[in-house]
Amino acid sequence: MALRREHGSLEPTTDSADLASIGVSALASHAAQAACFPAQQTYRIALLVNLAENAPPVHRRVVPPDVWAELDSIKSAEAYAEALRQAGHQVFMHEGDAYLAPWLDEIQPDICFNTCEGFGGDSREAQVPALLEMLGLRYTGPSPLAAAITHDKPTTKRILRYYGLPTPPFQVFYSPSDALRTSLRFPLFVKPAHEGTGMGVHNESVVFNERQLRDRVAWTVEAYQQPALVETYIAGRDLTCGLVGNGDDVHFFPINEVDFSGYPPDLLPIYGFVQKVELGCLYRNKCPAPLSERLARKVRQLTYQTFKVTGCRDFARVDFRLDDQGRLFILEINALPGITPSSDLTLMAQAEGWTHGELVRAVLNAALKRYGMLNE
Repeated sequence: MALRREHGSLEPTTDSADLASIGVSALASHAAQAACFPAQQTYRIALLVNLAENAPPVHRRVVPPDVWAELDSIKSAEAYAEALRQAGHQVFMHEGDAYLAPWLDEIQPDICFNTCEGFGGDSREAQVPALLEMLGLRYTGPSPLAAAITHDKPTTKRILRYYGLPTPPFQVFYSPSDALRTSLRFPLFVKPAHEGTGMGVHNESVVFNERQLRDRVAWTVEAYQQPALVETYIAGRDLTCGLVGNGDDVHFFPINEVDFSGYPPDLLPIYGFVQKVELGCLYRNKCPAPLSERLARKVRQLTYQTFKVTGCRDFARVDFRLDDQGRLFILEINALPGITPSSDLTLMAQAEGWTHGELVRAVLNAALKRYGMLNE
């Protein structure tokens, strides 16, 4: 089925010596031309997308406005395709849907460039990678295991906690009547257990008493048909750090900080759906974020460690909160971060002079190198 347009092994370490062994300063200053080094050979690339205009109907009593927030527009998909064509590759685009397998068998791609978020299911980002694994095809981005782990925020946080990486204390609520652990103190933050792009994150996500908590959990569970993640609310600065590459060949982009001063004063300083999408035109940022070198190094170290312990590949973005005592907290890792022309990772790449096309090609080249297909 062609793309439609008519409708709108986990062996990590948290020892700082691990990162030092490859030199975090060297990684941070890794030359852009090395990360987006042009492939000497061109390939047949299957560009796999999930478009919002092709999303299936939603049959629920409560349908939140951000239900398809993670899906791409045809404009973004065409930007990915153009970036790949600029390197001389043949690009064939298809929706990541139930008709994907026979189409892939027909075109016989050398590698798949996967951007599929999935249309449903608690491991929806793992669906296309799992299919590609079954078909024995090469592809960019996370494996099914890494995609499933990172899409489920509680699972990610359990891994982070196991490896001693800082993340806010949390509890998973399956219903609003679940008992609140005595170790958790208000204010708390409530969000869907496995969503992204600020989905389900609004002013009401910050709760200050048990009644507000119960109400927000009830709404989240019903609206998103999944458990709610409740964690300690960390007031402070909103930071994110992105990278491209694998192993000891990783390039860190400048650390980004969200500047909330451009939003209406009635909005809390949280980077939710309203700020990201509905009021995206008011977005302001500081990139690179004004941090001491010691703190910036710590952010990069934690980003790299999180990338490793969750089994990510090729690229990722890690979100942080920095409190007023200078403590960093890992909120989540995005194993399949947005790379549209206006995504956070793109803005971070542009802050050091990259184009959107160079970012897309750097992700592809990271995968090509991983498969031994990049001639340097």
